[in-house]
Amino acid sequence: MSTVVSLADYKKASRRIQPDICFNKKEFDLLLSVYSRRVMSGEWKDYAIRHDPSMAAFLIYRNNSRQPSFTVVKRQTSGSRSEFLVYHGRQRLKRTASLSDALSVLKRKFKLISN
Repeated sequence: MSTVVSLADYKKASRRIQPDICFNKKEFDLLLSVYSRRVMSGEWKDYAIRHDPSMAAFLIYRNNSRQPSFTVVKRQTSGSRSEFLVYHGRQRLKRTASLSDALSVLKRKFKLISN
């Protein structure tokens, strides 16, 4: 059964809904430029994008696993400023206000260290 709602009530309710945080075109271009270089070298295989009202995430996969190897997160801080975080699994590698600064962590080659 349908519920009838006045247009004025609908507009008031939709204003209370917080929009999703998303990567803008410039940010997405930066993400894809770093990602494409590592795909060409054979290191990374796939990516996914997730967004909701609290954050946007760019997930990077090395193979067909369920867990991403790296995650780049954009979230809003107090004062409507954006901050970017880079994770390797659950370990936070970088936290900064600039996406290009955050991506500098992913541009470096990681080396295997033996004990």
